[in-house]
Amino acid sequence: MPQPKYVLRVTYRVRIDQAEQFERILLDEVVPLAKNLGIQFQGVWRTLVGNVGEYLELWEFDSLAEFETKWKALFEHPEFKRILQITGPMVEEERMAILQRVTE
Repeated sequence: MPQPKYVLRVTYRVRIDQAEQFERILLDEVVPLAKNLGIQFQGVWRTLVGNVGEYLELWEFDSLAEFETKWKALFEHPEFKRILQITGPMVEEERMAILQRVTE
């Protein structure tokens, strides 16, 4: 199976009292919507030891053009806009980076 050429890394913090609700919405609503739009989800991780409430999401894309098209489609989707009204205030210090695989 070929490795993705680009990975979108999204990091952020969620207050501990909102973590359970945030995770449920992310996994039950956001991830299925993104998958329906053809976005490949690699997973989400939370800090176990260290700063409480830190999260890391990884999403994969075959090209920068695919990222631009599909990520824009997600953010413009009416259902995602509705979800963002709920989860947006829960998220702090959000950072995004696109990583390119180093080939051997």
